[in-house]
Amino acid sequence: MAHHASATSLKPKCPDSDSEETAGKCPTGCGFYGAAATGNMCSKCYKELIAAASDTTAAHNVFIAPAASTAPPEKKPKTIVTVASSDGAEPSLASTKQPMPAKNRCTTCRKKVGMLGFRCRCEGTFCSVHRYSDKHDCGFDYKTAGRETIAKHNPVVVADKLATRI
Repeated sequence: MAHHASATSLKPKCPDSDSEETAGKCPTGCGFYGAAATGNMCSKCYKELIAAASDTTAAHNVFIAPAASTAPPEKKPKTIVTVASSDGAEPSLASTKQPMPAKNRCTTCRKKVGMLGFRCRCEGTFCSVHRYSDKHDCGFDYKTAGRETIAKHNPVVVADKLATRI
């Protein structure tokens, strides 16, 4: 009887291995097993395909064809939305945002400045030597900022154009 119980405990392991075999090896020929969620590709080949798809739209169309033939229709839109959103989001973020420097180091000489440091209007943290705008490569336009401040605080007073007004 104990032998029969151990045989039934082995049965749940068999369907798991069968599901891996049904997924099959990666169609690119790398030798690894793929998953149905990735179009029967292994994770490495799938990532390479996604990277190639983001570079060119022609590769994006190639990516849709295998997903349509192997995956159910409800999984296809999820994959397309993920690829399309990553195409639109990454370039805009990469082009507009610069990596934030460490706040406890001088941006110019990388010397530790502690928690305080000297903050510049160009959003950099500097040591006591580089805190002035002429001592570091400051991108802030003080001249324009000063003109805007003066124009804001001092309204323009203009005399009438007609000297003899009734």
